[in-house]
Amino acid sequence: MTKNPKIYLIDKNKRLIKGIVDTEKIIQKIINTSFKKLGIAQNFKSKNLKRTTKGEFTYFLYLYNSKDIVSDWEEFLPKSLTQGEDFIQQKLSLILFVETEHHIFCVIGGNAYQIILPFIDQSFGLSTYARIMQPEKDELASIKSRGITGTRAGLSEQFRNNYRIIDFIKFGKVPKEIHLRLSQETTDLYFKFLKSKKTDRIQFFVGRAFQIKKTIDFKTLHKIIIELGYIMELVPSDYLSSYEEITDETFKANRLHPELITRIFNDTENLGKRNQNSGTTFEHDFCNPNNIEKFYEADIYKLKAKTENGGYKIFKIVSDRNEIYDAVLNRAVELYGVNDRFKFMVFIQGVRVTCHQNNKKTVASSFLFHISTEFPIDGKPVFLVDTKWYHLRDSFVEDLKNNTKHVLKTYSAPPKIVNLPWDKQLIKKEKHYNLLYDKIPNYIVIDTIIEDGLELCDILHYDNRNLYLIHVKYGFKSEMRELTNQVIISARRLIKTLGTDDKLILEKIYKKLKKKKRSVDGLSLDEFKDLFDKKISFVLAFTSHLKKDLDVLSNIESFDSNIARYSLIQCSSEMRANYFPMLTHQIMRK
Repeated sequence: MTKNPKIYLIDKNKRLIKGIVDTEKIIQKIINTSFKKLGIAQNFKSKNLKRTTKGEFTYFLYLYNSKDIVSDWEEFLPKSLTQGEDFIQQKLSLILFVETEHHIFCVIGGNAYQIILPFIDQSFGLSTYARIMQPEKDELASIKSRGITGTRAGLSEQFRNNYRIIDFIKFGKVPKEIHLRLSQETTDLYFKFLKSKKTDRIQFFVGRAFQIKKTIDFKTLHKIIIELGYIMELVPSDYLSSYEEITDETFKANRLHPELITRIFNDTENLGKRNQNSGTTFEHDFCNPNNIEKFYEADIYKLKAKTENGGYKIFKIVSDRNEIYDAVLNRAVELYGVNDRFKFMVFIQGVRVTCHQNNKKTVASSFLFHISTEFPIDGKPVFLVDTKWYHLRDSFVEDLKNNTKHVLKTYSAPPKIVNLPWDKQLIKKEKHYNLLYDKIPNYIVIDTIIEDGLELCDILHYDNRNLYLIHVKYGFKSEMRELTNQVIISARRLIKTLGTDDKLILEKIYKKLKKKKRSVDGLSLDEFKDLFDKKISFVLAFTSHLKKDLDVLSNIESFDSNIARYSLIQCSSEMRANYFPMLTHQIMRK
């Protein structure tokens, strides 16, 4: 008999088992924690475990049967088919714990995953692969990743044959699951015993777990675990991701989580001001990482607060996911004001967000579980993604700086096309700066002119051969992510528009310009449309936000937003590959 098991690693540093040395007591704690969550009164004793020894390893088996339940197929099928048939089902579940010299591995069956989930090393499979990877030779079949920056919150990518790990763009992504084929050398070095023929190359899945993509017997499972022990003694490569997970539970509990709460608490000052260019003290992405698609596709979101008796009560229902964050903060302020950080913390930690589509609940998680963000701790940037904390590797920071300088230097716009200074003391808002170009020859201000959901640009400028679509933002910081997203969306929509015969969106923009009494530079509708027959370039125009008006290119060390750097690099690459040339320009403040 063979199986295709996933192998997990118990993280002995997890809070509930940290300090417990004896393996049997660790297993007992894991199972009793599950009993407590399920409301089971009995106490599991480790003496009830089945055990056997093989070589230097001890195997422990925890086995249980779920209660008899009626299959939901009985309700689905017509009674003419189900009458007289037995739809009672019982499911066997098991956990096989493996005690080695330094580690506790486990294999599960049935419904046991939720029992071990709070106690496993969340990156075990990925970190194991990082110890044996050969980027130039290993073939990538598919990968799921989470985006820290950019327009994509999550991404699932599949690849054709011979796509190497080295070809995968890692910047801004945290790998979650990978399917791949090892190189011939690595297969022979670590997993030769799994080969059926000389040319075999082992395929496996890594994420939270490590899984060989091949059915195996118990004897082979034992050999794999022996090999995993050897592999875990190797130093992991930092090539797979630009981010290094923070695993110090004390540091996370005492430094990172309190800082997260403080930043959200301080952000209550910005409630009601987010559409007034007021900025925010807390830049973040809000998404349910368990199922990004269901979160984005939901019709409504029910926001629930924890009650004193342990249940949950709905306090608001919203249809726009962008309203969730402020709705929760507003509710906290309504209840506790803006001076009680402790009660604020307790409240937001108890909030749950449930997604509903077609009147059916699809996915739910706690409010804080949705937040991904970046902020510095001890002068070093940390990232929170899917409740996991990461350091940005120093090598990646240097890559970002160098690539940012390359983009700014190589793809700079003609200096005179955005030549008016922007003194923030005199001109507070972006739209007021953009309007400075209204009625100047060869300029048309399109800021706030939106048609069919498209804001083409802030300022349009042209000469005899070129058309520049200029997008403007004050500051080279995390808000650059929003600006680059706008550029990509605008370029994508413009490509579609120019592929139509009537270019109807351009006509609508022209008419709205006339209606708002904006200058169209004396152009007729047809002449306005003809501008888009010129060579089109997008321009990303920004200022310094520092007290002293420093040039970003020459002073990249002084601008510390990694999100701004990455967003610029990613946008430049995507624009040049798929849409139009993208140029950059720094607006001087005086």
